[in-house]
Amino acid sequence: MSSTVTRNSLVSLLGTPHSVEGSLNDPVEREEFGIHYNEKWTYQELGDDPAGVPDRIIYWHRYDFVGTMVRAGDHQEWRPDTKLIETAQSVNGRLSRVDDHHPTYPVSNRYRPVSQPVDWRDLGGYMQDEATGRRIGKAEP
Repeated sequence: MSSTVTRNSLVSLLGTPHSVEGSLNDPVEREEFGIHYNEKWTYQELGDDPAGVPDRIIYWHRYDFVGTMVRAGDHQEWRPDTKLIETAQSVNGRLSRVDDHHPTYPVSNRYRPVSQPVDWRDLGGYMQDEATGRRIGKAEP
């Protein structure tokens, strides 16, 4: 349906679902109401759904949003909805972006060990004074 509807935008609008059937990586594909999916989110008793209904089902195929159905109550029929798509598209623009303003760490081929082994039996792994080369925090041999 729409590639701009994301999981984050729907969770920011509706919260986490009441129940989930399948998963993102579930190889089992299902079909319901003519919608082919492998993950289904079910919401019940929503207070502020964009369509003004208490019950909603959202269908995913991997990361892609493939459809949604709503109903006004337990005894009502499920019907397709487009109001959620419109609302979710407007939310995407308001989600925070990562401000990647930090420079990359400079690459260096210089290896600087924490400590130098004393002999073949010594595995290192202790603190060593840079000036004198003596061990710190471990008894001298």
